[in-house]
Amino acid sequence: MKHTLPLIAAMIIVLSFNTHRNQASAHGLPDLNGFSECAAFVPGLPSLPEDDFVCADVNVDGLVNVLDVITLVNYIMAGGPEPFDAEAADVNADGYINVLDIIFMVNTIMQVPGIPCGCVAPVNHGGQTYTTVKIGDQCWFRENLNIGTMISSNEGGQLQTDNGVIEKYCYGNTAANCDIYGGLYEWNEAMLYVTAEGAQGICPADWHIPTDNEWKMLEGTVDNLYPVGDPEWDETGWRGLDAGNNLRETGTSHWYPTNAGATNSSGFTGLPGGLRNHDDGTFYYLSVSGHFYSSSQMSELEARSRYLNGTQAQIGRFADIEHGFSIRCIKGCWPQPSQANAGPDQVNIPGTSTSLAGNTPVFGTGVWHILSGTGGTVADTSSPISSFSGLAGIAYALSWKITSQCGSTQDTVQISFSPGTAQPCPGIPTVEYEGQTYNTVLIGTQCWLKENLNVGIMIVNNGNPNINQTNNGVIEKFCYNNEAANCIVYGGMYEWQEAMQFVTTEGAQGICPDGWHIPTNAEYVILEGTVDSEYPIDDPEWNSSGCRGLDAGGNLKETGIDHWNSPNTGATNESGFTGLPGGWSLNSGLFWNLGKNGYFWTTTLFHPSFAYVRWLNYDSACVNRASMRIEDALSVRCLKDE
Repeated sequence: MKHTLPLIAAMIIVLSFNTHRNQASAHGLPDLNGFSECAAFVPGLPSLPEDDFVCADVNVDGLVNVLDVITLVNYIMAGGPEPFDAEAADVNADGYINVLDIIFMVNTIMQVPGIPCGCVAPVNHGGQTYTTVKIGDQCWFRENLNIGTMISSNEGGQLQTDNGVIEKYCYGNTAANCDIYGGLYEWNEAMLYVTAEGAQGICPADWHIPTDNEWKMLEGTVDNLYPVGDPEWDETGWRGLDAGNNLRETGTSHWYPTNAGATNSSGFTGLPGGLRNHDDGTFYYLSVSGHFYSSSQMSELEARSRYLNGTQAQIGRFADIEHGFSIRCIKGCWPQPSQANAGPDQVNIPGTSTSLAGNTPVFGTGVWHILSGTGGTVADTSSPISSFSGLAGIAYALSWKITSQCGSTQDTVQISFSPGTAQPCPGIPTVEYEGQTYNTVLIGTQCWLKENLNVGIMIVNNGNPNINQTNNGVIEKFCYNNEAANCIVYGGMYEWQEAMQFVTTEGAQGICPDGWHIPTNAEYVILEGTVDSEYPIDDPEWNSSGCRGLDAGGNLKETGIDHWNSPNTGATNESGFTGLPGGWSLNSGLFWNLGKNGYFWTTTLFHPSFAYVRWLNYDSACVNRASMRIEDALSVRCLKDE
């Protein structure tokens, strides 16, 4: 009786269409006189991984129930409501959404045995079409596989070889038997000469030769006494109560009359294709038994197999590898990616580099991604044991992601370096220049002076706009408020032309020491992208002007309020740059913003009278890019030549 309920439910739905047909027409809704008129064509549905949608879950609530039936009816009649998953709605996978999908959906909800797999179209493989059957949570071919070139078995031994051509035996060397019962394959040939459990083998893409455990799941699903997971299925020999009966095709069209107990309640439709004997090359047991390989190898000479026999209600679990057996395919892409393992967390590591400890994939390729943290670099993103470098006192999260054609797996690891002073440039801890010692700091791949430049002869700017630094062979500087002590703390203030030593070449040495230069606009972008925790170097964020980045300015500013005005927002100096608020001097001779802003020249002209600058703010963690008149006087930082 329960198997008639889906048909009754479906008929009620169809009758409801007829009842409301006139109402639908009156409201401008689609006419339902025929399937083609009420069907919504689904052109070019994307091929998505199976986990990206749930078949028949058309209302996208994570469940498949009567609400999905109602949603589908409303969609067909009125084109709504939303949300609506068109791929999940084409339950019978024929490219249309219509009444047939509703019937299929009802059958799915009622768990009618033997129905095709939802949202899986029949599969064409090697010129033959295979239908599917849903059994529990599994999707199987309903027919034995029949692919390859027939070879004759006229002697014993393994005649199928690794020659790039799929070869099959047909029972009795008769091609017609392959058309009915499928081909017979030695295990190595069926696996295409790989030994990985779950291999695709001679099955089509997104299908594979079932594992021993997948056979166990099938057996536990169809048996009326021993469920999935019962220790019964771990035994060898004949097992279960009636799993064999429920997997075999009924009747005697292909089976001998001893097949009386067969029910095929699962829809598996197991056939008695017999076997090809390795020892003498002869064929045995057509119409008596069906023999099937799994992809689970026990040793070089044994792989798990299953037997169906017309005289046995049970199903057999044995070990074979050389005989010619039938093959059934089960849905599932291969190879699935290896489970990613990013290794143990590494916390408070001394220094600023370490070796990563990801696992080497058996299947798929791996890649490291930096999820969070400032200034980190993976030397070789494809190596599971690559070196990783970062900044002292910074915590990082990295992911190790392994991807194959079937999807991806991912794991994360936390890495942090012990707090400490920023690292000087290798081999160049200090620079002596014009009687003053400058410290260096390595930030990413760049080597910077850690202090603002303070070189040259101080000239007084008392408000006379005609007092300028000139091309007289002497480096000249202003000191904030004309106080020499401010140059000692904050560095000198230089008009652009004086800083550049009256050349206009980007990256010019200018007033920097030999082997160093005034940075370009692009080099400041590298600095900003290195220290910002959200926007990397190549992010379009750095192409804009104004306040940019999330916290690059904070990570460049000296901490505290010894030199910066309160609140010195976001200042961490994680980079070691130790940016200071030296203010600026206008061409009019006025001084502005000591303690509030630090302004730094680049060598890049915006206009013949304006050059790009960077400035840091006391009340912001961003870093500003703007252009200022070349007659104004600002701070200078020097960058090591490459």
